Parts: sequence; C-alpha cells; structure tokens
Amino acid sequence: MTGVSSPPRASSSTRPARRLAAGRGTGARYSRARLSGASVVVLAFAAAACQSELADGNPEKENPGSVPVFDSNGNVIPNASGTPNGVVTGNGGDGRLPPVGSVMNSQGNRNPSISGTGDTAPLTDPLGNPLAVADLPALQACSTPGPQLIRRLTSEQYRNTLVSVFGEGVPNSNPLRDATTLGYNVDADDSLVEGLDAQSIMNLAEDIATFAQGNGMIAQLANNCTNLNDNNCRQTFVRNLGEKLSREPLDQQRVERFAGLFTEQGPNGEKLVNTFDEGAGMVIAAMVQSPFLIYRREIGKQQNGEFVLSPFEVASELSYMLTDAPPDDTLIQAAKSNQLSSPEQIQAQADRLLATTEAEDVLSGFVTAWLDVDRLKGKVKSGVDISPELREDMLEETRRLFLDVFDNGGAIGDLFSATYTFLNQPLASFYGVEGATSPDFTEVDISDGRRVRGVLGHGSYLAAHALADNSSPVQRAFVVRERLLCNDLPEVPTDLDTNLDPPDPNGTSRERYSQHSSNPVCYNCHQLMDPIGFTFENYDGYGRFRATEANKPVDSSGGLPLMDANGPTGVVVPLANVNDLATHLASSESARACLVNNLSYYAYGVANNNKWAPTEKVCTDHFIRQVARDSGNTLKSVLTGILRAPHFTRRVQSK
Repeated sequence: MTGVSSPPRASSSTRPARRLAAGRGTGARYSRARLSGASVVVLAFAAAACQSELADGNPEKENPGSVPVFDSNGNVIPNASGTPNGVVTGNGGDGRLPPVGSVMNSQGNRNPSISGTGDTAPLTDPLGNPLAVADLPALQACSTPGPQLIRRLTSEQYRNTLVSVFGEGVPNSNPLRDATTLGYNVDADDSLVEGLDAQSIMNLAEDIATFAQGNGMIAQLANNCTNLNDNNCRQTFVRNLGEKLSREPLDQQRVERFAGLFTEQGPNGEKLVNTFDEGAGMVIAAMVQSPFLIYRREIGKQQNGEFVLSPFEVASELSYMLTDAPPDDTLIQAAKSNQLSSPEQIQAQADRLLATTEAEDVLSGFVTAWLDVDRLKGKVKSGVDISPELREDMLEETRRLFLDVFDNGGAIGDLFSATYTFLNQPLASFYGVEGATSPDFTEVDISDGRRVRGVLGHGSYLAAHALADNSSPVQRAFVVRERLLCNDLPEVPTDLDTNLDPPDPNGTSRERYSQHSSNPVCYNCHQLMDPIGFTFENYDGYGRFRATEANKPVDSSGGLPLMDANGPTGVVVPLANVNDLATHLASSESARACLVNNLSYYAYGVANNNKWAPTEKVCTDHFIRQVARDSGNTLKSVLTGILRAPHFTRRVQSK
C-alpha cells in the first residue's frame, strides 16, 4: 500500500495480489497465589492515573460517577450520595477496585448516528441529477475538536499489543468482547471490560507471565540484568516493559510502584518473590491487566481552553487507527523527539504505516463493515450453496478493489464506477465471465458490461444482502439507503407483520415484493426502498446474472426517490437498471458525504450523539470533506482530512 500523499492512479494494469494472515498461540497458567494483592495495587494505581488525566484543567468539576476517583491508598472516593464513584452496582465493584470497564466514560441512553451530513442546500438539480462539485453548496468546516476519550482496545488491538511485546507464541484466550455499534466495533463508549471479561484478562495475564518466564523474554526486557537484589535491574525491567505495554515512558512514581512487586511481602511478612523471574512474572501479570494497557487515552493537557494531545497519545491514536497495533519503535522515537506536532510530521508517519500489510487489514475491515458484507460468511442459502472458499473469494474481490482505489489515488466515486475488478478462476467461473484462469487473483476488465461496475456488482454485496431463497430487493436497497447515502428511514411499527405471501412458483421476486405497494402501512417505507432494490433484479440471490426468472424476462427498472434531512424530497431519479444506480452514486455528493461520515466514525470511534454534539461533529466531517474536495475527492484524501482535522490532535472537555 502506498502512502496518503502518493500521486493519483495512472494505470491499473499491473498490481500484485494480496492475501493476509494472522498468527495465534496458547500458553500455561502463572501461579495466582503469587499475583494475589499485587495486581490489585497496580490496577488501582493505573486507573487513578487515568482519572487524574481526565480531571486536568477542571479539578473542581464534580465527578459524573462514570469514571472512578481514587485516594492515595487506591480506595475509591465516594460521591455525594455515598456511592463509590465509578463502581458499577452488581458488576463486581467492591468500593476498592472498580471493574476495569468503569474507567470508560459511560453514555447511557445514547442514540449514536452517522446519518447527518449537515448539508443545508440541494446537492442535485431539479431532476435529481448530482451537481458538479463546482456547483455544490459551500461546506461549513470548523476548527472545533471533539471530546476527550478513553477507548478500550479492541480484541484485535489487545492481541496485537501483546504479540508486539512477547512474540507470536504469546497465549491467547480472546478475553475481550467487541460490541458492534452502527455496524462497527470501534465505538468509544460501547466496549467495556466487565465481570467475566476481567476474570478472563486476569487468567490470561497469569498465562503470559508463565510464558515469558520460559522463553527468555524477561532477560531481554531487563537488558540481561537479572539480579533480584539490584534495584537498577528491577527498574530497568519495569521501564522497558512498561513503555512497550503503555505506549509511553513510565514516570518514576509508576516505575517504583511496579518495581515494588519484586519485594512484595505476604500477610505475615514472608517473601513472595525468590527469583528475579518470579518478580518479573508478577509485574507482567499486573501490567497485562492494567488500564494503561487495555485503554487508549486521548485526553491531552489543557492549553488555551482546549486539551492538546501528548506526542505519545498521538502516536497511539495514529498507530491503532491505521494498523490495529501499538506504535512501533520508529513512531515511539518520533514521539520522544516531539516529531508529531505538525500535520506534515503526522502525514509522514501515516504514509509509512500505510505501506504495511497491517494497514491493508484495517482498510479491508472498514470496507467489509461499511458495506455490511462480512455477514456473507454465515449467510444461509438454499438450493445450490456457496462454499466457504467461494464466499471468501467474493469478500476478497471487494477488499482488493477498495485497496486498489485507495492505493492508486482513485476517487470515492470509483468504488461505484470502476470498469475493472479482481477475480480468480473459481469466482470468474461462478460469475460466468472470462479473464481469470488461476487460483490467484488478477485484474479483469468489465467495461463491456459483463458485470455491474464497482462494488454493487460484487458477489459479496449481492449474496450477503439477499435471502436464502430469493434476491431480496429490500435488503439490497436498505444498504444503499443506510450505508451508502446515510438516509434515515421511517421507523418500522413494532406490531407489523413483515412476512410476505408464500412465493408463487410461477412468479418473479419483483411480483412478490410488489405486495408492499398494496399495503398502506408497508408502502410508507417501501416506496423509498423497493424501486432501488428492483434495479438489482438481474442478479439472483447468489450474485449470478440472470436475464429471466420463472421463465419471464427480468424487469430491472426502478428509481431512486431522493431524501434529505427532512425526509423524501418528492424527486425520483429514474433508473433502467443497477448500472444507472452505480452511475448516480459515482457522482453523488450525498454518497461522498456518507462515506466520510462512515470512515471518520471508523477512525475516531465517536458519532453524532450526546458526547459530541451533532453540529460540532458535522463541521468536523465538513472539514474532512473540504480536504477531499481540494484533492479531487480521492478516497485517500478522506483519510488525509481525518488526520489533519483538529480532532486528531486537540480535544475539548469530555462531557
């Protein structure tokens, strides 16, 4: 993958194939008796440090109760009601050590949304044709950053962090569970560590401690200084390990606190540690459970009414955003040298990271979540089933097109208008097209109309958004509305019977779904979806082209009823087939704005809700859209805008 600042796409004739893989491992159990008490002290200290950073610049503000506050002994300080701040009732809180999840800011009763684009003037002409960029209404970009955040690592990020320190063989029991919000697992409020998760993390921490004792990692982290009685050796180990797991150098107080575990005593004054490795094991087990490892802090220090992120916070934000992994040595060194303070410096590091296969994985994860095609893996199909291998090939086609457009300076619209795709022989044979003759993926020209241009013609989209026994125009249209245009559809009545009449063996899918127009309750919503879905009817529930269904010619005509923030506009764009839909989306500012909304949420982990006021979030997205407009609306320039937006390096007080 090339960097963000590379030149636009000139040719797509020769590009290498990509196939990514990840390693996993298991390990043994570290003695829990040796860990008892030590990790409690360390966890309480680490969580207290997180809270002190949140309070910077506003120490007199009453604690909202969602983030724990500790005294100097690690005890949770009660709030005005007498309830310990941050302790979750019924979730393991005991007044001393809160569940790790309570370190996260809680936003109850949230209704996050990525639908608002903030456009106040039409984006189409009176007939519904997309306006040229030069004729679009001006964007309302602003310099207002979003809120401070404490973000729990995803399960993948946590695993990658442990692997970066202890190696591929490090035990892996997948202790973290990732919540899915708005189709992604990135939401800063919805991923917590609670109950059994905390227990699983402790078990994993003990296994990792045992693993490290047996593979020489302890001596390496201690710079081969393993004298238990030498405080310099103990502190060297703590500093080296702590910097890697916390993604920043440890201050002296934290160093001494962790180093004290080497000399920890039992309740009767007995020694708990007899060798350097045993003491190091206690430190490892405690650090693996520490909020400084499990959470990403984007808090900053107060400066002129805002909070400027530290170089190490920027380094972590950049690295986890682009690679799902902790900052590497180069990035940490840039942070230490204060070389992450300008947009150009951040851009240079981003370009370097984007050249990695890890970044390709992250971008691939975005496109499969954005199009909601990952569901294809478990999608039930009747009749001729699709093998797991063919399903994976379909997803690979979509990932490769997205990466190709990104890498080569392609425009957002190219995702819908590309006249080429990437196929291997099994997938090409399934589609019934020529151009791929081996198991390896190759670029195939489809400018002759053999397949729909862009992602709308991919089997991943067509098969994932279809039912087991039919093409489901509704599902395919719903994704267009929700994920590609960010339209808000009317709420579905809770008592509505959504079952259609049994299919007529002599009828078509279109005839069956036309029942919606005869039902006034259904029609309110389906008038906005069915005309879109019918344009896909030349492709069956598997994504194969068909000219007839039930011995009748397929009718793929339809339309796109336009919507804005106030609902349907009354304008319907006529569409002869899905190619017309792809053409419209390729030049649609609504589609470009929706892509920005989705990608910025994927990057920042916070949407339009009561943590980040919609008007402020929208103007940040307008900043990103302006950067993209100035660069020809390339897909890559959207990421450039995300990195250059004020929110990337500055924050306001968390609500």
